[in-house]
Amino acid sequence: EVAQTPLFWGKVAFPTSLALIGLWLTSRLARPGGKGAAGWKMLGLPLLLVWCGAAVSIAGAPVEARADLLFGRTWRTCALNITFLSVPAFVTVFWALKGLAPTRLRQAGAAGGLLAGSTATVAYCLHCPEMGVPFWGVWYVLGMLVPTVFGAWWGPRMLRW
Repeated sequence: EVAQTPLFWGKVAFPTSLALIGLWLTSRLARPGGKGAAGWKMLGLPLLLVWCGAAVSIAGAPVEARADLLFGRTWRTCALNITFLSVPAFVTVFWALKGLAPTRLRQAGAAGGLLAGSTATVAYCLHCPEMGVPFWGVWYVLGMLVPTVFGAWWGPRMLRW
Protein backbone atom coordinates (compact mmCIF):
# COMPACT_ATOMS: atom_id res chain seq x y z
CA GLU A 1 0.00 0.00 0.00
CA VAL A 2 2.75 2.44 0.93
CA ALA A 3 4.58 1.78 -2.35
CA GLN A 4 1.61 3.23 -4.19
CA THR A 5 2.04 6.68 -2.63
CA PRO A 6 4.10 9.48 -4.19
CA LEU A 7 5.71 10.16 -0.79
CA PHE A 8 7.23 6.67 -0.76
CA TRP A 9 8.75 7.20 -4.20
CA GLY A 10 10.06 10.57 -3.08
CA LYS A 11 11.68 8.83 -0.13
CA VAL A 12 13.38 6.39 -2.52
CA ALA A 13 14.24 9.08 -5.09
CA PHE A 14 16.18 11.19 -2.58
CA PRO A 15 19.00 8.74 -1.77
CA THR A 16 18.86 7.32 -5.30
CA SER A 17 19.63 10.73 -6.76
CA LEU A 18 22.51 11.14 -4.32
CA ALA A 19 23.77 7.65 -5.21
CA LEU A 20 23.76 8.51 -8.92
CA ILE A 21 25.65 11.74 -8.25
CA GLY A 22 28.05 9.81 -6.01
CA LEU A 23 28.60 7.24 -8.75
CA TRP A 24 29.27 9.96 -11.31
CA LEU A 25 31.64 11.75 -8.93
CA THR A 26 33.47 8.57 -8.01
CA SER A 27 33.95 7.54 -11.62
CA ARG A 28 35.26 11.02 -12.52
CA LEU A 29 37.61 11.26 -9.55
CA ALA A 30 38.86 7.69 -9.91
CA ARG A 31 40.93 8.63 -12.95
CA PRO A 32 44.21 10.53 -12.66
CA GLY A 33 43.54 14.24 -13.00
CA GLY A 34 39.75 13.80 -12.84
CA LYS A 35 37.75 16.74 -11.54
CA GLY A 36 34.42 16.67 -9.77
CA ALA A 37 33.53 20.31 -9.09
CA ALA A 38 30.24 20.15 -11.01
CA GLY A 39 29.20 16.97 -9.21
CA TRP A 40 29.73 18.48 -5.78
CA LYS A 41 27.50 21.39 -6.80
CA MET A 42 24.83 18.99 -8.11
CA LEU A 43 24.55 17.50 -4.60
CA GLY A 44 22.89 20.71 -3.50
CA LEU A 45 19.75 20.18 -5.58
CA PRO A 46 18.37 17.01 -3.93
CA LEU A 47 19.43 18.27 -0.51
CA LEU A 48 17.78 21.64 -1.10
CA LEU A 49 14.57 19.99 -2.31
CA VAL A 50 14.35 17.74 0.74
CA TRP A 51 15.17 20.54 3.17
CA CYS A 52 12.61 22.87 1.54
CA GLY A 53 10.05 20.06 1.72
CA ALA A 54 10.95 19.53 5.36
CA ALA A 55 10.54 23.23 6.12
CA VAL A 56 7.12 23.31 4.44
CA SER A 57 6.09 20.14 6.26
CA ILE A 58 7.16 21.48 9.65
CA ALA A 59 5.63 24.89 9.04
CA GLY A 60 2.29 23.31 8.10
CA ALA A 61 2.17 20.92 11.05
CA PRO A 62 0.66 21.70 14.43
CA VAL A 63 3.26 22.58 17.04
CA GLU A 64 2.72 19.35 18.98
CA ALA A 65 3.33 17.22 15.85
CA ARG A 66 6.61 18.85 14.78
CA ALA A 67 8.86 16.77 17.01
CA ASP A 68 7.33 13.57 15.62
CA LEU A 69 8.01 14.76 12.07
CA LEU A 70 11.64 15.40 12.91
CA PHE A 71 12.41 12.44 15.16
CA GLY A 72 9.87 9.82 14.14
CA ARG A 73 10.16 6.55 16.04
CA THR A 74 13.54 5.37 14.74
CA TRP A 75 15.85 8.39 15.02
CA ARG A 76 18.11 6.62 17.50
CA THR A 77 19.00 3.85 15.07
CA CYS A 78 18.50 5.28 11.58
CA ALA A 79 21.87 6.97 10.94
CA LEU A 80 23.71 4.15 12.70
CA ASN A 81 21.97 1.50 10.60
CA ILE A 82 22.75 3.39 7.39
CA THR A 83 26.39 3.70 8.46
CA PHE A 84 26.67 -0.02 9.18
CA LEU A 85 24.88 -0.92 5.94
CA SER A 86 27.37 1.20 4.02
CA VAL A 87 30.42 -0.80 5.19
CA PRO A 88 30.36 -3.51 2.45
CA ALA A 89 29.86 -0.93 -0.31
CA PHE A 90 32.52 1.30 1.27
CA VAL A 91 35.10 -1.49 1.24
CA THR A 92 34.20 -2.43 -2.34
CA VAL A 93 34.31 1.15 -3.61
CA PHE A 94 37.66 1.83 -1.95
CA TRP A 95 39.09 -1.39 -3.34
CA ALA A 96 38.03 -0.30 -6.83
CA LEU A 97 39.30 3.25 -6.31
CA LYS A 98 42.69 1.99 -5.18
CA GLY A 99 43.11 0.16 -8.49
CA LEU A 100 42.07 3.16 -10.58
CA ALA A 101 44.76 5.57 -9.31
CA PRO A 102 42.90 8.76 -8.33
CA THR A 103 44.97 11.92 -7.84
CA ARG A 104 42.51 13.95 -5.75
CA LEU A 105 42.55 11.52 -2.87
CA ARG A 106 40.40 13.40 -0.37
CA GLN A 107 37.70 14.16 -2.96
CA ALA A 108 37.79 10.64 -4.36
CA GLY A 109 37.47 9.21 -0.84
CA ALA A 110 34.55 11.51 -0.04
CA ALA A 111 32.83 10.59 -3.32
CA GLY A 112 33.35 6.89 -2.59
CA GLY A 113 31.95 7.37 0.90
CA LEU A 114 28.96 9.24 -0.51
CA LEU A 115 28.35 6.44 -2.99
CA ALA A 116 28.51 3.82 -0.24
CA GLY A 117 26.35 5.83 2.17
CA SER A 118 23.68 6.75 -0.36
CA THR A 119 23.49 3.19 -1.70
CA ALA A 120 23.02 1.94 1.87
CA THR A 121 20.33 4.58 2.38
CA VAL A 122 18.43 3.35 -0.68
CA ALA A 123 18.40 -0.14 0.81
CA TYR A 124 17.52 1.15 4.27
CA CYS A 125 14.68 3.42 3.14
CA LEU A 126 12.85 0.47 1.61
CA HIS A 127 12.58 -0.94 5.13
CA CYS A 128 12.29 2.28 7.14
CA PRO A 129 8.77 3.01 8.45
CA GLU A 130 9.34 6.78 8.63
CA MET A 131 7.51 8.84 6.01
CA GLY A 132 8.27 12.34 7.28
CA VAL A 133 10.35 14.53 4.97
CA PRO A 134 12.00 16.31 7.93
CA PHE A 135 13.14 12.91 9.20
CA TRP A 136 14.87 12.16 5.88
CA GLY A 137 16.43 15.61 5.80
CA VAL A 138 18.13 15.02 9.13
CA TRP A 139 18.65 11.31 9.79
CA TYR A 140 19.13 9.99 6.24
CA VAL A 141 21.52 12.84 5.52
CA LEU A 142 23.42 12.16 8.74
CA GLY A 143 23.62 8.46 7.85
CA MET A 144 25.10 9.35 4.44
CA LEU A 145 27.36 12.01 5.89
CA VAL A 146 29.22 9.63 8.19
CA PRO A 147 30.69 7.43 5.38
CA THR A 148 31.30 10.55 3.26
CA VAL A 149 33.35 12.23 5.99
CA PHE A 150 35.11 8.98 6.81
CA GLY A 151 35.91 8.53 3.11
CA ALA A 152 37.36 12.05 2.92
CA TRP A 153 39.53 11.27 5.95
CA TRP A 154 40.49 7.78 4.78
CA GLY A 155 41.08 8.67 1.11
CA PRO A 156 44.54 10.26 1.45
CA ARG A 157 45.67 7.37 3.66
CA MET A 158 44.21 4.48 1.68
CA LEU A 159 44.22 5.64 -1.95
CA ARG A 160 47.80 6.89 -2.11
CA TRP A 161 49.88 5.23 -4.81
